[in-house]
Amino acid sequence: MSADLSCPVCGTELDLAVLFAHEGDQRALARLAAVSIPLGGRVLQYLGLFTPPKQRLTAAKKIKLILQLLPDLEREAITWKGRDWPAPRTAWAMAIDQMLAARDAQRLELPMKGHGYLFAILAGMADKHEDQAERQREQDLRTGPRAATVNGPKAVADLVQQPAPTAAPRPAPAAPAPAGMSPMVRAMRAEIERKKGTTP
Repeated sequence: MSADLSCPVCGTELDLAVLFAHEGDQRALARLAAVSIPLGGRVLQYLGLFTPPKQRLTAAKKIKLILQLLPDLEREAITWKGRDWPAPRTAWAMAIDQMLAARDAQRLELPMKGHGYLFAILAGMADKHEDQAERQREQDLRTGPRAATVNGPKAVADLVQQPAPTAAPRPAPAAPAPAGMSPMVRAMRAEIERKKGTTP
């Protein structure tokens, strides 16, 4: 097939078959860009950690490494040491920055052979976040509001030990009136007795 395209700068001819042959690579790069443009730039810097000394990392090797990371980047989680860990994109950026700083400080053994060190950093971040969240939950339980029990007994034993409330004394019932006497008759007799007591 004859060349159909050429570079406007250097004039290098490009066969259209080459474009279609690398369609899978282009899709991988498009997926990486869809995750996040800034994060994609960091990932490309991270790939530099796999470059052998005095060599260049081939495009095929770069695409292979990107394809290994893409599923976890897209789902924002990793599988490490037999369990899944949340790995939001901000954590990926921080972990890659940490690795690049370690490279600059010559604390990394290069070239990297795999993604284990990166995943260990991400899992460590997630574990630390889980610990902080758990401590916060425990703190909230210890210091949370207890309005329902502020004035009441704190335990069943306190309830048992509390003295039973005493009832207010009731007035003694009046003496029963003789049977068959109406209230009017009782009132008249009481008035007569009162007058007798006051008559000289």
